[in-house]
Amino acid sequence: MFFNVFKFNVFKLIFKLNRRKFQHDLLRPLDPRCRLAAGFAVILAAASVTNPLLLSGLIIAGALALARDIKTVLTRLGAVNVFCAMLFITMPLSGYGVEAPVRYTLRINAAALIFMLFVVSLGIADLAPALTKLRVNPKLVSLLILTYRYLFLMHDRVFRSILAMRLRRPRLTTRAAWRSYTALFASAFVSAFFRSRKINRAAQARGFDGVFPLTRTFNWKLRDTAALILAFAVSILLIYLDKNLGQGLPWRIYR
Repeated sequence: MFFNVFKFNVFKLIFKLNRRKFQHDLLRPLDPRCRLAAGFAVILAAASVTNPLLLSGLIIAGALALARDIKTVLTRLGAVNVFCAMLFITMPLSGYGVEAPVRYTLRINAAALIFMLFVVSLGIADLAPALTKLRVNPKLVSLLILTYRYLFLMHDRVFRSILAMRLRRPRLTTRAAWRSYTALFASAFVSAFFRSRKINRAAQARGFDGVFPLTRTFNWKLRDTAALILAFAVSILLIYLDKNLGQGLPWRIYR
């Protein structure tokens, strides 16, 4: 019984997309284009920083900014750190030692928190038009919209099927359970493929040319300019501190 519940929670974690928005009070009134550009700048700076103290400071700052949704943040960071755990297994075996996976883990967590703060909190209704306004390829924006939509459709389809399977056979042995889940995933992907073909034909019959028309407008204000300048200043400061401070201190071994 415990193993079946554990498997169900694993699949729920894989397919669950939390619809809650991470909204920090200081970022809420900013233009989505400003938030995307600022987040991109800070993420690039975090990716180039090697000082563990600076990276830890970014992680703490991001966690404090997202403190209202700390449970959801920890859940998503847990999924991210599954990959980081693999680094601690594979990289020491490849001769990189322990310092390299520690550095990459700090970078990944800092970038993930910044991404959640600046980008995830936007929501698809603001994110797609903002990307279009920033001259991102319209086909990539359309692909983002379709991916977002069909992940939720697949999520609903899988859990309806799991519920139906449990109602018909609530007690499954370990081998039978995994066999049933494998068939379930196969049928979900196959049905999604045929459904996508039908929707594509229906859209083409209605004149769809591969690009969603997005008419959302934004109003750039002085506070957006100030916030963007501040984000670039913080990014430059992080790079400067990483390059010029801490000579001879123990954390320099991470370079």
